[in-house]
Amino acid sequence: MRPGAIQQALLQSLPEDAALCVAFSGGLDSTVLLHALAGLRQERRFSLRALHVNHGLQVAAGDWEAHCLALAGSLGVPCATARVVVRNNTGQGLEAAAREARYGALRDSLQPAEWLLTAHHADDQLETVLLHLFRGSGVEGLAGIPRTAVFGAGRLCRPLLDVPAEALIDYGANVLIPQRLGWLTDPMNADPAFDRGYLRHQVTPVLRRRFPAAAGGAGRSAALAAEAAGLLQELARADACSVVDEHRLSLESLGKLSPARQRNLLRFQARERGWAVPPERRLREGLAQLWAAGPGRQPVLGWSGHEIRRFRQHLHLIDRASSTGFPDATLLAWSAGSPLVLGGVRGQLSLSPAAPLPAPRHGTPPLSTAVVADGLQVAFRSGGERLRTAADRHHRTLKYLFQTQGIVPWMRGHLPLVFARRELAAVGNLWTADWAAAQPEEAGLQIVWTGHAPVR
Repeated sequence: MRPGAIQQALLQSLPEDAALCVAFSGGLDSTVLLHALAGLRQERRFSLRALHVNHGLQVAAGDWEAHCLALAGSLGVPCATARVVVRNNTGQGLEAAAREARYGALRDSLQPAEWLLTAHHADDQLETVLLHLFRGSGVEGLAGIPRTAVFGAGRLCRPLLDVPAEALIDYGANVLIPQRLGWLTDPMNADPAFDRGYLRHQVTPVLRRRFPAAAGGAGRSAALAAEAAGLLQELARADACSVVDEHRLSLESLGKLSPARQRNLLRFQARERGWAVPPERRLREGLAQLWAAGPGRQPVLGWSGHEIRRFRQHLHLIDRASSTGFPDATLLAWSAGSPLVLGGVRGQLSLSPAAPLPAPRHGTPPLSTAVVADGLQVAFRSGGERLRTAADRHHRTLKYLFQTQGIVPWMRGHLPLVFARRELAAVGNLWTADWAAAQPEEAGLQIVWTGHAPVR
């Protein structure tokens, strides 16, 4: 690239008067980015700072942190540091764990409306597209590294994404070294045991010898894939308007879509919740099982701690990790003056004063203040519980109430049962026993149940 191409790429990507924060590892790429930006401050009048994330993965991590602080200081750029603990326990590998920890720290450190800049370049994009290609990704993965995105309280931007690695190497040799400015070399980047290191040193050099413009071509393909991914997202959002009923998907409406649009909508719904998308083969097979399930069957499509369950004529997307591990106490004492936190999908209970109303009351009646004064306890279903509501002349089993009111099976054991005087007085905010309900014209206390997973 011609001299000044890096500065030109920065000027074209960044607005004036912006607040910029460089993710500064101390390597060649981020050093070039920080140095070039420092030289443009007068021209564009932006504020500039750097942030170094110390992963603690290398013995020399402390020395690297000191190097970054010193180099940024020599450029007159404020530099902060963030230390993280990399927990490689997700099964995705050390690279992915370190990246997740790094971006988490960067996200938490970003100021409102601030731009976080990373030094990803065209060769990084080529490696990313190849990695996703070899893993069988769809257009979302083949879109590679996004140029800009909402990030934390601000934005994430890669202004050098069209700049080849050779331009950054030339900048280091012809600009940084004459100014006696050095950079760090992370041995992980050269280690062929890691996928990206293998691609960088074993695969892409061979490709470039045959296809010199491979990085530029991959960048153009990634841009087209990103455009296609955006169109698929628009389509999924439009489909969601007719299929998604609050948190559920209507099977009747879903069935009117082609299989490809069904899968596209489910992937979109997973991403909207911040989840990984289900693997393609599992999605196809699991969706077929969900469609084929007979009455009374409850098939489950599970992946990465998440589930899609069918109940009657709806599909439900569930975070499985948050719906397990809650020990059932025999009785939990509930002080009426404070909320009772149940945890996870069970949410919390509180009481709210209810105005006296004439008969008939609409909705779930509040508890009588006299009943509440005698003391409340909370437990969870053990089986055989019965209740007679104010709107019913018969005692009904909870199983009957759950079935007739369409309570999803996986939440039935998580509904809080409120006891008073050693009798079942209410089930969450769904039903109140007739004997415990406030009488017409009597002010009562309404059970408020919040923060729980959907029950219908």
